[in-house]
Amino acid sequence: MVDFDELKEKTSDFIREKPLLARISAIFLIFFVIALTVVFIQSGKPKAKTFEKPETVLTSEPMTPEYLEIEKDYYLSRKTENSWSDEEIDKYFSKPDSKLIEELENSNDKIIDEITGAAP
Repeated sequence: MVDFDELKEKTSDFIREKPLLARISAIFLIFFVIALTVVFIQSGKPKAKTFEKPETVLTSEPMTPEYLEIEKDYYLSRKTENSWSDEEIDKYFSKPDSKLIEELENSNDKIIDEITGAAP
């Protein structure tokens, strides 16, 4: 059988003779106990989560929104064509003149010069 008085005496002698080693051992023992506790808690069976769907009860008729008049050029859904008709071309597309094309070319050249800089 274990003699607790002798164990207590040997422990107190060890603490008096080697206090630094005793402190390090105590800290290591504390961390070991904490780690064991965490492992046991984490390895426990997870609790099953139950979700209850709230029951909705309608006490009155649902209110529908009042619609405004739809504008002339606005469509809720429409089919898109792969090509424009001649009327659409005349309505939406305008052919640029040579002055506009030259201005666009100059501005593009400036952007290209800024990007390339002094590259060879």
